[in-house]
Amino acid sequence: MRIVINGGGKIGEYLANQLIAGRHQVAIIEINREKVEQLASRLDPTVVIVLGDGCDSAIQADAGADEADIFISTTGLDDVNLVSCEISMIVHKVPRCIARVNNPKNERIFRRVGIEAVSSTLVIANLIESDVLYGAEGEGG
Repeated sequence: MRIVINGGGKIGEYLANQLIAGRHQVAIIEINREKVEQLASRLDPTVVIVLGDGCDSAIQADAGADEADIFISTTGLDDVNLVSCEISMIVHKVPRCIARVNNPKNERIFRRVGIEAVSSTLVIANLIESDVLYGAEGEGG
């Protein structure tokens, strides 16, 4: 599959490595020049790295969004993740968009417009809640 990732921070870099290991074609869009240089030195040379704003349709095109199967936005800003995914869906006709949602209250907005939303806050909270509720049963119960 061809996958474009917006955001080359910890999550974007880790995800790129995982996807490359799975033999996918990966491109990363990153707005910070320093991070672009770091990514270029740390990632597999097959990863396309584009310096620019992931909310710019021309930058998305440079990263290959027109041929992408999946667009993933992993930045720390919900508004950037929402807008970049909407642009990829509407302008580039990317069939599947996934976004990191930092504020769980925003998750419904993403889902309403057809973006798959992943909230690490909710995932972690649910794991902790499950451990609190069900972990105690297994210990002495």
